[in-house]
Amino acid sequence: MRKNNEEKRARLRAKADKVIDEYLAWEASHPQPDLEQIEDIALKLRKELGQELAQIAVEEQSERTPAPGPKCTKCGKEMRYKGEKSTQVESRAGALQVERGYYYCPECRESIFPPRLSTSESDVHKSSVQNVRFFAIEMSTVTF
Repeated sequence: MRKNNEEKRARLRAKADKVIDEYLAWEASHPQPDLEQIEDIALKLRKELGQELAQIAVEEQSERTPAPGPKCTKCGKEMRYKGEKSTQVESRAGALQVERGYYYCPECRESIFPPRLSTSESDVHKSSVQNVRFFAIEMSTVTF
């Protein structure tokens, strides 16, 4: 069930309060911080709050009705929706728990999980690079 704005606001305020408390505790224990220490705590706390914002946005997306299945890359037929699966994704905002549709082609036995979150050219390129890296890591463990 999608959260209303007040529920999301309460969740974000709770996280912001924790971030503020963490900063105030840090400030009390660092009476004369240098610029690098200030930047470190600011970036750490910004990441924590940003990660919560991103997590809420991802949860909103995962609660929407799945779109029609994507086309199978091998045979071109529409893939079947098989339900939701969860995975942890490392995003620019930090680690996020993502629930996405799992799709399967009974003809080719191909599956997609999770579907691409974006279709911009740069994201497709990044996804391809990640897939190549994953394949290289997998192949490095195979003995012939």
